[in-house]
Amino acid sequence: MNNSSNPRSSDATPWAPPRVGVPVERRDAWELAMHGTRAGLLAGIALGVVEIGASTILRADPWLPFDFAAALIVGPEALVPSFPLAASLALGTVLHVLLSIVFGVAFLGALALTFQLSARPPLMVLYGMLFGVTVWEINFLAVLPVIAPELTGRLDLSTQFWNGILSYCLAYGAVLALYIIRVRPGMLDQWWRTDDDEAT
Repeated sequence: MNNSSNPRSSDATPWAPPRVGVPVERRDAWELAMHGTRAGLLAGIALGVVEIGASTILRADPWLPFDFAAALIVGPEALVPSFPLAASLALGTVLHVLLSIVFGVAFLGALALTFQLSARPPLMVLYGMLFGVTVWEINFLAVLPVIAPELTGRLDLSTQFWNGILSYCLAYGAVLALYIIRVRPGMLDQWWRTDDDEAT
């Protein structure tokens, strides 16, 4: 009789301690957009530096990433040596920055929608690297053949690998993840930490 009238009494047993729900994440659109923009900018800078370095080593042409980005706007003539370098730098930088911000916000939004803003750091890094590879796959293997098919054969395999897959995975995606790990936007509680961890 006592058990039926007091169902909570069973929760006090040693093998079934009471569990209290603790909110760990919140979805604030402005916060996510702001931090997504910052993360995207930082990751875009890292990606640009790596791509310039890879282009310099592989093709002896540090301006190739700018030329290729500009070619998405003005066409293949941006890849011609006579195309003004200033125009290539301006167009390439603007497009690179805009896309970096858009994808940064998209990554943070996807984490919020799937309740992964509070994911463990190693898992967050994995998310970022997979996202970077996905961005490359979508941009250059799906979108590029549709909007600028004449550019698909302009990059050799080694350039695609170093400037594309590895750069997006190890630079853009990884920096996105590291920013979120450091700032933790939208996270209210570090659910994976034990009392001993908090004491230290």
